[in-house]
Amino acid sequence: MKRWILCAAILAALCSVLSAQDKGQEEAAFQVASIFTDHMVLQREASVPVWGWAEPGTKVMAVPSWDKKKYTATAASDGRWEMKVATPAAGGPYTLNLLAGKKERIFLQDVMIGEVWLCSGQSNMALSMIGGTSQGVVGAFEQIAEAPEYADRIRFFDIKDGKAFEPQTSVKCKWERTDGAVTANVSAVGYLFAKRLTRSLGVPVGIIANPWGGCLLPPWMPVEYLEKYVKGQIPDEKYQAILDRRDAPDPDRNAPRQVGTMYNARMYPVKGYAIRGFVWYQGCSELIFNDIAYYDKLQAAMVRCWRDMWGDTEDKLPFYFTLLAPYGYSHPEGEGRGYFVENQLASLDIIPNSGVAVTETLGDIGCIHPGRKQEVADQFAVLALERVYGVGTGLGNGAFAHPDRVSFPADSPVEVRKIHQSGYDLDIRKSDRADDTIVLHFVDTRIGLGHYSDYGFPVKGFEVAGADRVFHPVPALANLDNIVIDCSGIEGPVAVRYAFHNWCEADLQTALGIPVASFRTDDWPMTSK
Repeated sequence: MKRWILCAAILAALCSVLSAQDKGQEEAAFQVASIFTDHMVLQREASVPVWGWAEPGTKVMAVPSWDKKKYTATAASDGRWEMKVATPAAGGPYTLNLLAGKKERIFLQDVMIGEVWLCSGQSNMALSMIGGTSQGVVGAFEQIAEAPEYADRIRFFDIKDGKAFEPQTSVKCKWERTDGAVTANVSAVGYLFAKRLTRSLGVPVGIIANPWGGCLLPPWMPVEYLEKYVKGQIPDEKYQAILDRRDAPDPDRNAPRQVGTMYNARMYPVKGYAIRGFVWYQGCSELIFNDIAYYDKLQAAMVRCWRDMWGDTEDKLPFYFTLLAPYGYSHPEGEGRGYFVENQLASLDIIPNSGVAVTETLGDIGCIHPGRKQEVADQFAVLALERVYGVGTGLGNGAFAHPDRVSFPADSPVEVRKIHQSGYDLDIRKSDRADDTIVLHFVDTRIGLGHYSDYGFPVKGFEVAGADRVFHPVPALANLDNIVIDCSGIEGPVAVRYAFHNWCEADLQTALGIPVASFRTDDWPMTSK
């Protein structure tokens, strides 16, 4: 009997403890949004939003160690509170002490102040520094080996959450210092971009990494943005097909296809976290789904959505994106990628404060994930240094070299005119020359095209067509800012194309090694994918 009474007493005590724990959990309603964790980077010299939840009416106070000021907010009827905290010039580590009422406290440590960027897209942004199966990243060993040197200065918030069909308020993620183990498994482009910035600016850099391999564009915005900015701009049947796409019920399987699923799961929980801008690397799936002619409209709608999420009505947050790299796409000779890149570049006309990284000479015919990520990251970094930070690089806004005029032989039947092509103007002329050459003049090359020591460096990837619209490969030479094409084998030449295939042997670069994007001087409709 005594033994039974003793067991009952122990059981009652245990139930009392568990009940107290449950009660404590219920009362512990105070929390900060999931993006605020130890090791985070906050945007420097800004008024950064800090938010979370508490019992309605609760007074919340934040005390950062950098200024020891008291910032306050009151939880609204839905429990949400938000305050703006002033950040200093770059530095750290600091702490951020959050208090609710007199008892509840959240203490965040190792907080750095610096530059924050959101990097998103699909598998070429997701590709980690260590690479994928038989798909390595050039220079990865060195980057991983020296990562500890940059662990204090480069931090990652690497989102891995699945899809969601309703907006979420949190993600299962935390900020991490990029030691070797972390660096090996984060976005190679994101890391290399951050490393270039921290070395050039001398400040910590935080990356919110948010890619999903194979994703389409519509999942990154709610349907309202498609209705407002895309509907009526594309054929009705195409618009309806976009709306009809559905993801599998399992949120962690298959690439995102359905409108809004990535917005709900991965963008909504972090919206408003103070950042400097967006970097985007995506497009392969849109090519496969034949959204070639409408990509610019979809991308512009997504950017409008994201900027609105950050309250950016003046388009101050830059949006830098990568052009689709050459790859076989099951039809190497097809033209689909050429038209797609052209449409990507057309985004420059309709997305203010945007810029591109060119990948024309960085692709791989047999691998959709080319390993040369440093060149992509460096182009993004130069865009940011020149346009955002006012750091003179001598390259000027990323040095996007492109033709501004083309001169055909005097007897060519080409129509003399000016066209707007792929984000820039092109002047089509006839020369007074009697020879069989076409001359393309380029701008923004900085020190010329081709190999820096050869005036007359042969380049691959050029084709010329006559009135029959059949293109033929032609010899071409890079000479300072000009490309001189031998069109002697073409009767009545009227059009030039460069690298206008899914894959071809094209190698035109500036003398600084920056690739030149594919282009054409005609406006003929697409004949093959």
